[in-house]
Amino acid sequence: MKNALAWRYATQKYDPTKKISTEDMQEILEAINSAPTSYGLQPFRLIHVKSPELRQQLRAAAFDQSPVTDASDLIVFTVNRNMENRHLDTYMQRIVEVREVERERLNRFQENIVGVLSNLSSEELIAWNTKQAYIGLGFGLVMAATLGIDSTPMEGFQKEKYDEILGLTDDHAVLVLTFGYRSEEDHTQHHKKVRKTLDQLVTIK
Repeated sequence: MKNALAWRYATQKYDPTKKISTEDMQEILEAINSAPTSYGLQPFRLIHVKSPELRQQLRAAAFDQSPVTDASDLIVFTVNRNMENRHLDTYMQRIVEVREVERERLNRFQENIVGVLSNLSSEELIAWNTKQAYIGLGFGLVMAATLGIDSTPMEGFQKEKYDEILGLTDDHAVLVLTFGYRSEEDHTQHHKKVRKTLDQLVTIK
């Protein structure tokens, strides 16, 4: 694991001829799905964009960054703009199915969640949901590295444009994550990774 994390970097240039296997991509998606989130709500969705036409449009809305089109796979993380009862009802029903419990036993749990989230403004809720999405992104990065697959997390894109291109109304695009294989021409792969020493990072009290 340590070697895999040292090996990975934010890939700047991909080899567009190299594709990720269906099995490996499935492992990455399952890793993201297994990430912990507050209350287990997973208030985000993944859009796996495969259409070359859509990816060209998304690249234009990402300041012409080549990974958007040249990477093997492109994932857009979107978050809920609001947390209506229907979202919570769907989650509670999922708990009933997986844990085989009576729905009534979850009423207090749902009320507690509503009590917390109802105090958040729309902007605060999107920020809270985005934090959950970042946890999923981290799991995706680590799984990709262990599989020897390159990745690039991206915030540098026009989010409202992404919403428009992808036809989002209830959701809002917040993160982009590309996966693939580095090009030999990507010179940044040879740069030494610059990080704090642990003494600089960690304070012991």
